[in-house]
Amino acid sequence: MSDVKVTLSGEAADRLLRLVAEQKYARPEEAIEDALDALEESRASDLDAWLRDVVAARADALAADPSRALSAEEVRTRLLKA
Repeated sequence: MSDVKVTLSGEAADRLLRLVAEQKYARPEEAIEDALDALEESRASDLDAWLRDVVAARADALAADPSRALSAEEVRTRLLKA
């Protein structure tokens, strides 16, 4: 297990101390752990939404009309032009 030291000042430090007091955390580290967990969960749900809303929709469109697909050579040519 690694240790990381972080220095907060100004508003960030005030917010952390307020959260510790309001949420009855025993230590600031516990508040930071909860914040990191929330950040990871948020990013996971963003990825899930992108996969569901964008990737799945495009996969469905391709399944409905396979002529929209590009060959590997067409993809390579487009990538080389970029």
